[in-house]
Amino acid sequence: MQTKQAPPMTTLCYTTNTTLKELHRFWNVTAQGIYREANRLGLDIMGPVYWSYYGVDGNPDTVFRLEISLPVSKATGQPDGFAFKRWEPFHCLAALHVGPWENLPETYRRLMSTVFEQGNQPNGICREVYLNMNLEQPPHNVTEVQIGLA
Repeated sequence: MQTKQAPPMTTLCYTTNTTLKELHRFWNVTAQGIYREANRLGLDIMGPVYWSYYGVDGNPDTVFRLEISLPVSKATGQPDGFAFKRWEPFHCLAALHVGPWENLPETYRRLMSTVFEQGNQPNGICREVYLNMNLEQPPHNVTEVQIGLA
């Protein structure tokens, strides 16, 4: 785990309100669609896909805002079904999660425990950065989990 400042970036972004129980609905369609849209617009892709959670509390029925974002070189063109968003620097506690995404809650528990042990306060924003996605062999997934700090 490390405290870090994620850099600012321009992203192509899909935003919706959902619950933890409904997250599976967005994986294939949105993940594939965001790459297709970036390619259609002729954008240079500058990093992996991010999922950002605003106001998630761990309860499977709580409605929160989800943003699925792809870093791009610049905001140009008219996206269809997506929007451009400029991210400011993001102060966070981060840890790598290696393995199936079903085990992500344990990584979140460890991170949240550390946030409070260090005397910090979460800012209500969590991010997952999908560094390596392997749908056929989930033990090979590598995801950076970031808990925003106030």
